[in-house]
Amino acid sequence: MKNRRRQRGFTLLEVMIALTIFAVISTLAWQILDGAMRTSSATDASAAKLNQLQRAWSLMERDFFQLQARAPRNEPDVFRQDDDALELTTLNGVSGSVQLERVRWRLAEGRLYRDVWPAIDSPANIKSEAVPIVSDVKSAVWRFYSKGWLKNWPDSAHQPDGVELTLTMKEGETWRWVFMTPGDIPQAAAAPKDNAEVPASKDNADAPAPAADAAPVGQAKPQPAPEGK
Repeated sequence: MKNRRRQRGFTLLEVMIALTIFAVISTLAWQILDGAMRTSSATDASAAKLNQLQRAWSLMERDFFQLQARAPRNEPDVFRQDDDALELTTLNGVSGSVQLERVRWRLAEGRLYRDVWPAIDSPANIKSEAVPIVSDVKSAVWRFYSKGWLKNWPDSAHQPDGVELTLTMKEGETWRWVFMTPGDIPQAAAAPKDNAEVPASKDNADAPAPAADAAPVGQAKPQPAPEGK
């Protein structure tokens, strides 16, 4: 009788060991992949936040640098502050032709908005267009320079020589920006007139110099200033 060669298979213990090793390798691979995805998401979120801040800084730099001594028709306010909201007149050259533009910066429901009116002399019933610029904002604090720093702007018929904004984000970081303006104007030029020309800005030798932790005008990207410094 011929002896048949017995075929040896895997034992149950060997199968269990192989499955355990496979499970460990799969878990490690998933953890590495999940960590990479989380890092990528955090990087994308940080980049999006920086883009929002850069956009806000650029718009404010333009608004304050091109500040105009022009109040809307039938309104006396050239430059008005209401708590954390700031309303002003600037120039808009995006469409190819320079035009007066009435804007308002304000904080509402954790977002920094830039409201824009369709025309400088829009009727009272025409509402502004609210454009969200920065999200996750905890507080926005303005200061104004005119022979010294002021927490509140006292005279809406005149303009400050400089404006400072401190943004505190919900995550805790603080951004502090300082902008220069064309400066103050005579009171007679503040009231709008029919077919009036936009008053020319004047150089202001007393404009505030940015602080060491401020983002100076012309900087490509704002730099954070840790809170408390």
